[in-house]
Amino acid sequence: MLQLPSSAAKGLYALSALLVFSGPVVAGGLPDDFDIAFGAALTSDYIYNGISQTDGKAAVQGYVELDYSIVYAGVWASNVDFGKDDVEIDASIGIRPETDSAAFDLGYVHYFYVNETSPDYGAIVGAAEYYATDSLTVGANANFAPDYSQMGDHSLWLEGTADVALPANFGVSGGLGYQFFADSLDLPDYWSWNAGVYWTWNDTVTVDLRYVGSDLSRGDCALLMSRSACGNRFMATLSVDTAVSALVGN
Repeated sequence: MLQLPSSAAKGLYALSALLVFSGPVVAGGLPDDFDIAFGAALTSDYIYNGISQTDGKAAVQGYVELDYSIVYAGVWASNVDFGKDDVEIDASIGIRPETDSAAFDLGYVHYFYVNETSPDYGAIVGAAEYYATDSLTVGANANFAPDYSQMGDHSLWLEGTADVALPANFGVSGGLGYQFFADSLDLPDYWSWNAGVYWTWNDTVTVDLRYVGSDLSRGDCALLMSRSACGNRFMATLSVDTAVSALVGN
């Protein structure tokens, strides 16, 4: 049985605050081209760019997103543990244009920490997916933070991804990414990878089993987070995602 750390309670409070915004509109209709997406997840480890943000412990996460045509604005939250319990809140805004064979995402996200265990910072994010076949999707994403340390030093994350849909709502997916830091930060650049299998029910509930790793040594990892936050590890995630339009039949 998965045991949640006490810090996850803060994640639950943040999740409740997010989801309450969507409640009043579920019973009514929505204007054309407008929707509210929301969801929640329970994961055995919150791993971001190959590094645990919860020191190997479980996390409760949730989000609410307002969508109008291709424009979106959202808020996402999770408990984190950087040697001290905290809550990460990400506020994002952007556009998601699509074609018949591809989808794109260009936006801005700002990372806040409630107890200020880490400096907040913003990043320009971009992603693209190409539907190579009916079952194969390949993609790439980037995250550029021009002031990662709040001292004018930048960071850049680049990743390539692949996803193969399988029969019976199963699928396999993976990614290979590289993290760059400005020389002035004196932090180690590194590779990270992940591969896993997932199953989705009714386009709403997803179970994801994933293996994640990086080439960071324990010493290099301590410069970024803690000595125990890196290394190859397994993670399991149960998530629920839906939208007001799906609930009211718009």
